[in-house]
Amino acid sequence: MHSAPAPDLQHVRAIFVRAPNWVGDLVMATAAFARLRAAFPAARITAGVRPGLRGLLAGSSWFDAIVDSRKAAGLPGLWRQVRELRQRRCDLAVVFPNSIETGLVPFLARVPLRLGYRQGRPGLMNLGLKAKMRRRWFERRLGPRRWPSPMPQYYRQLLDCLGIPGGAVHPQLAVTADERQWLDAHLQQLGIAASARLALFVVGANFGGSKLWPPERFAAVARHLHEQRGMTSLVVVGPAELELGKRIGELAGVPALTDPVLSLQHLKALVARCALMVTGDTGPRHMAVAFDKPIVCLMGPTDPNYTDYCMERTALIRKDLDCSPCQRKVCPLGHHRCMQDITVTEVIAAAERLLGLGV
Repeated sequence: MHSAPAPDLQHVRAIFVRAPNWVGDLVMATAAFARLRAAFPAARITAGVRPGLRGLLAGSSWFDAIVDSRKAAGLPGLWRQVRELRQRRCDLAVVFPNSIETGLVPFLARVPLRLGYRQGRPGLMNLGLKAKMRRRWFERRLGPRRWPSPMPQYYRQLLDCLGIPGGAVHPQLAVTADERQWLDAHLQQLGIAASARLALFVVGANFGGSKLWPPERFAAVARHLHEQRGMTSLVVVGPAELELGKRIGELAGVPALTDPVLSLQHLKALVARCALMVTGDTGPRHMAVAFDKPIVCLMGPTDPNYTDYCMERTALIRKDLDCSPCQRKVCPLGHHRCMQDITVTEVIAAAERLLGLGV
């Protein structure tokens, strides 16, 4: 990666931060948010966030304001975002997503300093880097991808262009008193004691079928943790995973938190309360990292190099196959071996190891 000399930041008084669009990426960017706040303590910092993700930031003190940044969906939506940003008279925009649209908004709003990765938008970003790229033989039809590196480091390298101090990568999340109070009441409604040790099972089907581990195997691990460790298991699902979560809950005889689907604020409080998480490569996994929770992560079609950070409390289970990582939502070969070959015995052993270490 190559970058120009650090810019003069003496006159930066207002900053716009366009946050990442996915749960995991947003959590992995929180160390960068904290770094910006520390470097510009007197600046007014506004975050543009997808509406559904705002709850993750509750309780944090990085931003003076948070505004909804929806997908523009046409010129009227784009110009609305441009007008709103112009009114804030920002001196610096930090754009974490790599899309043309997110780079176009601060450019058209005439923000003087615009920091972001520059592939495909060198005229839109006047500060930033060109990420190292690769092209593998089976990716030719998809075009080149950036060389995989952990997202917290990817964001850290971007902020290095500003020449500001700091550079931690550990994510940070906060839980508010209201969120804790809601969780206590909700667990009580489920008949779960305040002293219960919680194991969370995150099925993670939202990405696509290629990431799915068979529901009966999740259920088997939940039964083991209950019988051998006395743990209370909860199946955590998103809107697209309701039926799958209910099935796992029925097979295991454990609650499935499907009514209602937890908001990110409430899920955040639940993750902070748990003793163990068993998950695929999902957004909640990174929430657990932020709270230093033990994690058994089942890594299937996705590249582990994007999330290889703060692994001290993570047991990563992955099969080294010729076809993986493919990054596909649906297995192009139809067998899903990268997930199917992960056994219940392996997952139980990893969970027992983490629990035995007391991490």
